[in-house]
Amino acid sequence: MMKVSFAEIDEAYLRNKVENGYYSSLSEAIRDTVRKQRESEQNRLLAALEAGERAIQEGQTQPFTRALFDQVIQDGISKAKNSEIVVNTDVITQ
Repeated sequence: MMKVSFAEIDEAYLRNKVENGYYSSLSEAIRDTVRKQRESEQNRLLAALEAGERAIQEGQTQPFTRALFDQVIQDGISKAKNSEIVVNTDVITQ
């Protein structure tokens, strides 16, 4: 059995949802939250795949070379050092 701890504000939010009839139990509320997170991630990945497929169909591609790979790595390192936020990690745009 798994035990999970929440910040007070999150626990209060979940309990409020149960008390107001949105869910029959805390377990149901948590399961629904996890399910929604999975769906959101799947939708995000499908959107990235569709964007890639559109780019290929429109001829907006570039060869994946060692130089491109090295540049992507260096860009990532640079952004990490500068604490920059990466907005869309699924699609590399130039």
